[in-house]
Amino acid sequence: MARFAHERWVGTSRARYWIYVPGLACILFVAYLLPSLGMPDSAQAQSAAFDSSTSGPKAEVVDGVPLIPTTRVQRAECQRFASHLKKPVPCPGLLPDPIPVTPALVIDCIGQVGAIGEGSCGPAGIEVDGKLFLLSQANFQVPPSYVGVTFEQYNGAVVPERSISGGPLGHFVFMSGTDMQQVMTNTRGKHAAPVPPYCSPLDPSSLIRVHGHLAKLYQCGNASNPLTETQIVEGHTLLVWNDAGITCEVSFHGHSQVNVDLDIAVANATVLMSPPRR
Repeated sequence: MARFAHERWVGTSRARYWIYVPGLACILFVAYLLPSLGMPDSAQAQSAAFDSSTSGPKAEVVDGVPLIPTTRVQRAECQRFASHLKKPVPCPGLLPDPIPVTPALVIDCIGQVGAIGEGSCGPAGIEVDGKLFLLSQANFQVPPSYVGVTFEQYNGAVVPERSISGGPLGHFVFMSGTDMQQVMTNTRGKHAAPVPPYCSPLDPSSLIRVHGHLAKLYQCGNASNPLTETQIVEGHTLLVWNDAGITCEVSFHGHSQVNVDLDIAVANATVLMSPPRR
């Protein structure tokens, strides 16, 4: 059973997070490599590989946060998950727009491009592990007022974490699977919610539905026992629903109406991805 944890190195101005999954070979990375020169210097250049097919969800801006279509490579990972489960699976159709990794900023991203963690840069990191699909992305474009990742200074003050461009740091997670209760709670109880015990249900003003399926909203605090509890959604606003027999969870770090709106927008942009035809 995969259990997520993170380690934190705190400096005078920046905390670095890495997320580990015991049982896998090492820190989770996706094979995105940065050339030493000629890296994109604009959001348009970095996002050029994103598919703008008329059949998929269109780019949109939610409360000042741009969301862009997933790439063919990212959708191929969804198909790999569908092949493993031998059934259609929900796949993100829109993702946050990564902050361009320019030569001036690459020093803050060494070893973290395409990784899974709150300090990662560039495209989202993806891991398919058994019955679990995990996508994690940080350092995406947000407005100056965005409420994202925070960290505790040596004096005990909690302050906003900064992105590689100096603005607020956002962290986004999409997870799906057929055994999310086991992954998120380390139990197999039929009535257990597929969220860690540090996540409390929220009561929105109206029912939330994703593609017609009732969704539940949670506000997640901090893990009380880091050795036994999944920590990847600490501090997140999390939305959970079921589609095609798959439990799906989308969350953004920070507690705000903006992140609720982002959860709903990303959830509504999911598409069912079937295994590739033989």
